[in-house]
Amino acid sequence: MRLGRRLHRFAERAAGRHASSFLLSTTFGNIYDYIGQDASMNPDWLAEIMTLQALPFEIPLAWDPAKKVSRIQCHRELGKTFAKVFSELQGENLASKVRTYGGCYSFRSKRTSAKLSTHSWGIAIDLNPDSNTQGTTGDMDENVIAIFRGHRFKWGGDWTGRSRDPMHFQFCTGY
Repeated sequence: MRLGRRLHRFAERAAGRHASSFLLSTTFGNIYDYIGQDASMNPDWLAEIMTLQALPFEIPLAWDPAKKVSRIQCHRELGKTFAKVFSELQGENLASKVRTYGGCYSFRSKRTSAKLSTHSWGIAIDLNPDSNTQGTTGDMDENVIAIFRGHRFKWGGDWTGRSRDPMHFQFCTGY
């Protein structure tokens, strides 16, 4: 079965339910097979699983706004989805609501647990982190949220307590 169909089925199963690490690994690749004995990521993960996706507009880097991002590194199966999201944002005149880019692919653990972050699979993105810090309600534009939701992303601003993460959008739920 092509990964594209598995991705579609994953989104259907994950809607309103908890996605397990197993479901993430079977849909987006078994990341654990690529972690070295020194806890580093094997470069083959990037070559085999990730892609560089062009964006329709540049976004300033959150930690260095003088630099602009015109491509993001994400899971190869979500590249076109990210492109559609950002094209829709631009088409709806919402590009100015995406003020800074905090990252997409990043091999790391979650900030609130020892589990790997969905960023490790390249299926999550952080936007406007300067005004949407974890644990706060943030100020993410509701139209930006709606467009991501329309493409089956979950918004971290819906989470509660210290897990609330209004900068964060991910293509799975419950992980």
